[in-house]
Amino acid sequence: MKKLVFIIVLAGIALSVNAKPKVVHVLSPDMKNSVSVSTDVGGFRLQISRNQAVVLNVNDVYMGVNSLKWDGASGLKSVKKKSVDNVLDYVVRRKCASIRENYNEVALVYDDYRFVVRVYSDGVAWRFEGTSQSVGKIEKDNAHFSFAPESMSYTLLTKDLQNWFEENYTYSQVGTLPSDMLSIMPVMVRSGGFNVLIAESDVYNYSGAYLQPSGDGFNSVRAYYPAEEQMFDGTNKRYATKRESYIVEDCLNRTFPWKVVGLFDDDISIFSSDLIWLLAEKTKEDWSWIRPGKVLWDWWNHNNIYGVDFKAGINTATYMYLVDYAASNGFEYVLIDEGWSAKDDLLTLNPETDIPAVCRYAEQKGVGVCLWAKWINVDRQLDEAFDLMASWGVKGVKIDFMDRNDAVMVNFYERVAKKAAQCHFLVDFHGSYPPDGMRAKYPNLMTREGVLGMEYNKWSERCTPEHQLIIPYLRQWVGPMDYTPGAMLNAQPESFRINECEPMCQGTRCQNLAMYVVYESPLQMLSDSPTKYEENLGCLEFLRAVPSVWDETVPLKGSIGKDIAIARRSGETWYVGAMNAGDAEEMELSLEFLPEGRYVVDIYTDGVNADLNARDWKRSSMEVTRKSSLRFIMSRNGGMAGIIRKIK
Repeated sequence: MKKLVFIIVLAGIALSVNAKPKVVHVLSPDMKNSVSVSTDVGGFRLQISRNQAVVLNVNDVYMGVNSLKWDGASGLKSVKKKSVDNVLDYVVRRKCASIRENYNEVALVYDDYRFVVRVYSDGVAWRFEGTSQSVGKIEKDNAHFSFAPESMSYTLLTKDLQNWFEENYTYSQVGTLPSDMLSIMPVMVRSGGFNVLIAESDVYNYSGAYLQPSGDGFNSVRAYYPAEEQMFDGTNKRYATKRESYIVEDCLNRTFPWKVVGLFDDDISIFSSDLIWLLAEKTKEDWSWIRPGKVLWDWWNHNNIYGVDFKAGINTATYMYLVDYAASNGFEYVLIDEGWSAKDDLLTLNPETDIPAVCRYAEQKGVGVCLWAKWINVDRQLDEAFDLMASWGVKGVKIDFMDRNDAVMVNFYERVAKKAAQCHFLVDFHGSYPPDGMRAKYPNLMTREGVLGMEYNKWSERCTPEHQLIIPYLRQWVGPMDYTPGAMLNAQPESFRINECEPMCQGTRCQNLAMYVVYESPLQMLSDSPTKYEENLGCLEFLRAVPSVWDETVPLKGSIGKDIAIARRSGETWYVGAMNAGDAEEMELSLEFLPEGRYVVDIYTDGVNADLNARDWKRSSMEVTRKSSLRFIMSRNGGMAGIIRKIK
């Protein structure tokens, strides 16, 4: 639903071809960001500035279509400008319940296309819009992002267009990055004293982009349309082994993806931005059936349940127990992961699992059941399998192992979204590319992996505290992130041990609790076993209370890879989360974000011995007002979580 405040549209400025402007300038509404758009030999050129200082140049911006170039070299018919100021309501809340959409736009109009540039107070975006009714092959979608080679950058490097989109960040100078690698977006560059984040939005019937280092910046690279595909990793995946000479073939009366550049004065201000969602196509359907919530998950903890009178594992008794546990603690969902069906057939149940009976029982308890599936099986059996699951009473699906973002895979995501919406299914994409705005059109797409998440603790040491303090600033900027927190076996890095059956995580217990405030996911996982939560009832109390969506978010302070502090509101109750990586840290947070009144804060902080035993924590309470501050000490690789309730 859209609450219209005002829209101002300036009349198009008609220009003859011979009178085309050399440069078109666009300012952001707050007048801090500016873009100069011009045409050059290689295509459009965008000079992007903040506070009158040039931050980056984007050169050679063009599209190759049917062996021709949309490069602005000739044929300009008019320049049209407009300004927009709206308030938009989220269907599924993330940072807040509603967001201001405020930008200035210029469109350069040609015979067969428009080149559109939008400037927001937190960034810049541009795209091509085809206006021809003919069918065309998109052979190239080019852009070169130019930075000073000594600029520091955060990149997610990979060698292949087919990958898991799950890497650790590399922090290095732009000029030293290997040119034979590709970076998954978003990419961040510190340029001119500002943080520059590069991503894209509104990707449909198209391939997603990578950024390839080039010494003086990055070139945009896209996978071409698959010509042949073969199975990989047994029957789990299907990869493109041969590609066409084009990205996609389509009617040219369409829009193409937005290229997005976020501009931020400091690290913590990134949390106030949701450009990717704002730029994406919005929904107009009835989504009132969507219910966010927390999810009790069986796979990460290896069904390691004990002290019960049944054999825990992939079986009906275990699933019934999980439903009971979710219901008794107010958790909205249970996710049944791998093993409930035949390996390559979603229509055939494992004889040990009676999913219809589990769903009926869960319905009685007010709990929804979500099922995991390989994308290969979903691709083959989409309609039949989803209809069958719907008849059982399933409420959501988790789909895994896609490991691509070419046009075939992007189209698969949309097919799933549409069919899932018909069945009133929520969707969690794993083995997925990072979000690109599709959740705006299909709000049932609740969350995605596209991140090196806590599942890696089962077989690696890659989920370091530093990694956990990078991803909320970078990966989370583009959309919800299914990191899967909730571990009760917490360890400092030197004490961490890989254990597939009884996994642990790096960082303190309170850092893991703080993730539920810092990390955004409308379907938020509880990854550990009920037994572990029953052994830690004090922490379970916090997990029961913390919501998965928010009415308001207030970024407090933070530095990428080092620390973060966030306050979020649900109703009249506020939640505070803080995390740090490295040495112990004393932090003081002003409570000026609180409305007038008296409050009680329950605060979970690292225990005095958490630097040795990361499971050490303590809880305290105090009365506060908006004039108060919270002062606490986070252990090394520590955290803090708090609940602030108004005194009636």
